[in-house]
Amino acid sequence: MNPHGPRTQTDADLPQQLWQAQAVAALDIDVEALREQSRHLQGQIARRNRREYMAGYLFVIPAFMFYAWFFPSWLIKLGALLTILATLLVMQQLRRRAGSRQLPATAMGQSWLDFQRAELLRQRAALRSVWLWYIGPFVPGFVLFVWGIERELADPAMATAFALFRAGGLVLALSIIALNLRTARRYERDIEALERQFTASA
Repeated sequence: MNPHGPRTQTDADLPQQLWQAQAVAALDIDVEALREQSRHLQGQIARRNRREYMAGYLFVIPAFMFYAWFFPSWLIKLGALLTILATLLVMQQLRRRAGSRQLPATAMGQSWLDFQRAELLRQRAALRSVWLWYIGPFVPGFVLFVWGIERELADPAMATAFALFRAGGLVLALSIIALNLRTARRYERDIEALERQFTASA
């Protein structure tokens, strides 16, 4: 309440009001684009994770359950069981670290900026550490499983094949890490673009 009565608008107020109106208008123009970017990102995340779940639950776990039952070697059995546990752990970590999120029901432009930026930061962090939570858990089971197969066959003629198999596993792991780091760099560029947009609309 103004004790001197209602405040009248002066010419000095007009520039500030005009700037505020322009800032709101600029942000409003971008709301639909931000919403679409968020939908696109969450759709990508959901499809990627769905492929991972299908590969883990429908292929890796059943295959290594069969190996644990079929092969008599305790090294192979232990390697197979560790691989199954690693798969379950990775699926849990994938859901926790990089799962998709429900879009806000209603949000203003600033809220969409915050949501999209937070999601990009979360995905970037998950992809940068994929060597730890995605590759790492499989290493013990892979080493024991291959070691057990080598001991089970014990054929010098297979030495080259085993060496190639180990090298293939290493190349696959490094390729997964490299691909995820490349996607993390793309997310980094998206974050920088959002921050520029945030600065421009602030």
